[in-house]
Amino acid sequence: MGYGPHRFFWKAIWKLDTLPKIRVFTWRVGHEILPTNCKIATIRQGFDKGCPRCGAETETLLHALKDCPTSRAVLSIRGWSRIFISKNYDRCIDWLEDLMRVLDKRAMDDLMTTLWNCWNNRNNYILRGKKEEAKQIWERASNLNREFRICNMMNEPLLSQNIVVKRWKKPPKDVIKINFDATVGENSTGYGMVIRDEDGFVLGGGGGFKEGRRSVEQAECMAFEESIKLACSLNIKDHVLFETDHVGLVNRLNNSANDITTIGARIKDCTAAFNFFKSASLIWTERSCNTVAHLVCKKMYSEAKNCLFGMDYPSEIHDAVISDVS
Repeated sequence: MGYGPHRFFWKAIWKLDTLPKIRVFTWRVGHEILPTNCKIATIRQGFDKGCPRCGAETETLLHALKDCPTSRAVLSIRGWSRIFISKNYDRCIDWLEDLMRVLDKRAMDDLMTTLWNCWNNRNNYILRGKKEEAKQIWERASNLNREFRICNMMNEPLLSQNIVVKRWKKPPKDVIKINFDATVGENSTGYGMVIRDEDGFVLGGGGGFKEGRRSVEQAECMAFEESIKLACSLNIKDHVLFETDHVGLVNRLNNSANDITTIGARIKDCTAAFNFFKSASLIWTERSCNTVAHLVCKKMYSEAKNCLFGMDYPSEIHDAVISDVS
C-alpha cells in the first residue's frame, strides 16, 4: 500500500520520538481507522454516531481529537493559539499536516502525546464512565514527555511551508483521460466525472446524486462505475486513463485478485468492462489535480440532481477547466 496523497505526512511521523504506542496511534489517526462512533455507525446499522462526551450529532475523528469541548479545552489550557484549533478541516490528517508546517519535531511529539491522551480520556468515559478535567488530561500528557512545550520556532517544522500545488496533467497522445470524484453526506452521495483529450478539451462529463448512506470507498467505487458507463455511452473506445484521488480504490484494483469483499467484486466488474476500450487503467493523482471532477460532484450533491453534458460544459467549472490546461 502506497503513501497516497499524504505521503509526506507518513514519512514525517517516523521521525517522531514518541513512545511506540503513540506512533501507532498517529498512524491510525492518519488512516482514519480509530473506532469513533461515526466510523462504527457505517458498519453497524442503528448505532448512535453522536459524540458521547458533548452530545454533538456526529463524532468524527476530527471532532473527537480537536472540536469536542473537552479536547479543545486540553489544547487550549496551555496557550495553543486559536489559529491551530479553530480552522475548519474536512479530515483530521489535513489538520495535522497544517500543524506539521508550523511545528518542529519536538512540538509535534508533544501534540501527538496530548491527542493520544485525549483519545484515552474519550475511551475511559465510554467504557468506565470516568470523567476527567482538561487539566488532568494535559498533566498526564506532559508527564510522558520531559520538558513538554508547545512550539520551538528555533527549529525547522516537520513539513515545508512551501506547498507546491500540482494541476491536472494532459494525457499522452491518443489517450483519453477520465477524472472522477465523489462526495459523501449523512444519507446521500454526489459523484462527478469529466472526460478530456490530449489537448485538455472537454469531451463530456456529468454526475449524479443518490440517496442512501455510503462509505467514502463505496462512493468512489460508484463514481468509477458511472465513469465507465459514461465513456461507453459516448462510444469512446480509445486508450483510456481513469484518474482518482482516492488511493484506496487504486490499491483495491491492484489487489483485486485476492479481494473477496463486495467492493472487490464491483471493482472486478469494472476491470472486466475495460475490455470495451483499446486499453484502460486506473491511476491515482493528487487532489489538486482532480479539481474539475470535484467541482462537478459538489454541484450534483448540492443541487441533488443528475446531469450529463458534452463539450458544452457548465459555466461553473469553466475557470477550473481553463486553469488545468493553461
